[in-house]
Amino acid sequence: MLGIIFYAIGVMYTPGPVNILSLTNGMQRASYKHVPFSLGVATALCFWFLLIGYTGSALISEKELPIIAGVGVCFIFYLTYQILSSSGSAFDKDSAAVNLTYKEGLLMQLLNPKCMLVVLPIATVHFPAVGIEGGGIVVWSVLLGCLGFGAPFLYSVFGSLLSKSVIKTSYLTYVNYLMGAMLFFVAVDMAYQHIYLELI
Repeated sequence: MLGIIFYAIGVMYTPGPVNILSLTNGMQRASYKHVPFSLGVATALCFWFLLIGYTGSALISEKELPIIAGVGVCFIFYLTYQILSSSGSAFDKDSAAVNLTYKEGLLMQLLNPKCMLVVLPIATVHFPAVGIEGGGIVVWSVLLGCLGFGAPFLYSVFGSLLSKSVIKTSYLTYVNYLMGAMLFFVAVDMAYQHIYLELI
């Protein structure tokens, strides 16, 4: 069962669209304001673990993953635009930040192809291998959802610490642009890996 936790941490806590966005938001807003977004991410993870845990991989076929990825990529491009067009020059802690709500966290994680990298192997391979079934699926889905809450929230805290250690606000503007560019390239990579390569 430790293998499930280690695998989940390995995938959830590496840089991806949700975590990069959280880092950027943490540089511009107090970390406690990132809690609703992180709860949305946790809810989406819990939902996917419950759904796939009880239905197996029969519900989400390989053919449907590029469609989910396509919607997710469009959403990430939209958020990238919001970050790059925000008034980063002033870098006011509230006005410069993209307002990430529970709904954004929920939608982004529901449509995040990286989410499937953690959910499908755990729910379809690890759960049956260690005898997790019935009510155990609910317990583990909630636990893994809570683990998923920690990733964006910790990236937000790190972003907040980073912004406090940078003296000139103009540097924060450049970091904001860098994070936006990284998010853009993540979206392009997702489009290539999860849509283009799947369809050719």
